[in-house]
Amino acid sequence: MKKFKNFLRFSFISLLVLVVFIYIGRFIFRLCWNFDILDKNSYMIISDYWNSGGVFDSFRDYSLGFAIFLFPILWLYYSRKLYKYGLGRFLSEPIIKSYRRLTRPESMEIEHVVVKNLGGKDKSLEDIIADKIKEQGQKGASGHTTKDLRQQISAKIGENEKQ
Repeated sequence: MKKFKNFLRFSFISLLVLVVFIYIGRFIFRLCWNFDILDKNSYMIISDYWNSGGVFDSFRDYSLGFAIFLFPILWLYYSRKLYKYGLGRFLSEPIIKSYRRLTRPESMEIEHVVVKNLGGKDKSLEDIIADKIKEQGQKGASGHTTKDLRQQISAKIGENEKQ
């Protein structure tokens, strides 16, 4: 029953996206190529031209063929994307991204420091750092001492506390 329900949901969303794509696509195809994607006569004109030995050699011809080929691919892509994310999230995603870009410039962002999984509470910070270096092997210890690592962690924690 769940698969059938998901299939119906995808079919409904796909049909909704198809209606929107046809409305937008029809306007764009008429504007750029004077071609109606819902009119049978437009396709017959192309077919007659091709069957009478016509050659598609201009950029306009190639772009029309590419757009006709790309139309169902984009329709299925956006149908799946809308099905996965949901309508509310799909429509609000550009607004959320622009809001985040405006309110949090890159210069203000700091790296998140996770101290949660460093070890047990009975160990000191120096012991925890020494254990981590031993786990990673000597490749992680080259050029770094326990004191340097402690200073780096303290600096990151200090930056987080300031903000």
